[in-house]
Amino acid sequence: MSDVKKRVLVKTLGCKVNQYESSALGEALEGRGFELISAEGEAEVVVVNTCTVTHRSERDARQMIRRVRREHPNAYVVATGCYAQISGDKALEAGADLVAGTAWKAKLADLIKKERSGVLVTDDFSTLLAPELVTGLKGRTRGFFKVQDGCEAFCNYCIIPHARGPSRSLPPDEVRSGLQRMLAAGHREVVLTGIHIGRWGHDLEGSPALPDLLAIAEDSGIPRIRISSLEPLEATAEVVDMVAASKVLCPHLHIPLQSGSDAVLKAMGRPYGVTGFRERVEYALSRIPGLCLGFDLITGFPGERPEDFEDTLELLRSIDFAYLHVFPYSRRKGTPAAKMPAQIPDMVKRERAAALRKLSAERNLAFHEQRIGKTFAALAEGSVTEGALRLRARDYTEVYVKWSGGETPADEVNVTASHIEGHKLWAKL
Repeated sequence: MSDVKKRVLVKTLGCKVNQYESSALGEALEGRGFELISAEGEAEVVVVNTCTVTHRSERDARQMIRRVRREHPNAYVVATGCYAQISGDKALEAGADLVAGTAWKAKLADLIKKERSGVLVTDDFSTLLAPELVTGLKGRTRGFFKVQDGCEAFCNYCIIPHARGPSRSLPPDEVRSGLQRMLAAGHREVVLTGIHIGRWGHDLEGSPALPDLLAIAEDSGIPRIRISSLEPLEATAEVVDMVAASKVLCPHLHIPLQSGSDAVLKAMGRPYGVTGFRERVEYALSRIPGLCLGFDLITGFPGERPEDFEDTLELLRSIDFAYLHVFPYSRRKGTPAAKMPAQIPDMVKRERAAALRKLSAERNLAFHEQRIGKTFAALAEGSVTEGALRLRARDYTEVYVKWSGGETPADEVNVTASHIEGHKLWAKL
């Protein structure tokens, strides 16, 4: 590749870990002389960071690669991420010049510089948490910080352990230095993220654990630290008590419940039951004032009977949660669940998902209504759109204020929630 600065566009599908890695890749490419562009335009290089968690994710990945090839016919097109790792040949057929699996992400900037081509996929994931992937992510008040990657749980429905490899943790010293870079870059909230963040430290010398990670984050000087997602068994009393006592750790827990039926949880290979889950979340609600609870749910897992789904509804109705992320079960080749009998029709999956999303909307509305008339600190997110500025409270409440212009605040500001309009909570400064 010549020394002339080339424009590169990075497009991202999927989870917060992918978002972090795309931002890190963009900065790495800038460091190698590329010009990073954030909107559609003439680009000499286009990178598509893909996802493979569901069939829909794979379809979206293929469609995006094809669209990029159509819209940038002369560009050097790179596909990376989980879909590239699992289905590299298909990504190449869709129009990519280079397909680099997840294990190559730490070296991807150099591969692009050299304009490598073909399919590069390996099961050696040892370099995935290379220091180059720890970055300041400049220009945002909120940023993601990947402290862990990989998963060894092998739940019966999930392809991600095959795409991401075993659990690897960022060492404590690198966590400290990475957080300091993010603080220096102007971040006022950092979201600690990973594929299985509750396993942080288990592969490191001395076996530090999640409470040690949270203690490091609390001491970083960053005003707000948020945990991206936490498995039920890892929402321990020690972790909950730390959040309850902290002025830094945000009162927000996102927990992948997946089902409210013991029979379905067992079939999924999940290592907990409904009683244990309920005890964990009820303890968290009793200890953390104003806690925002969110859950992941899968509908239509093989063998899920109507009574199993009713058990899920009954459990959810009995818990004070704020929102749900709902996913109809997606059959993934190579997972045990794909070969299970009693596969559920797609229509039934969608109907059950719709019922959970309706419940989620009702609870989210109630969560917002409880905040009307209250004053709380919030942090600006993104740019002003149609005269409105979006902010995020510590408890994850999304709130909007009218904004006439001028520079948006870099630090938290106090807002008073006033009303709900257009499915949005509005506030006054």
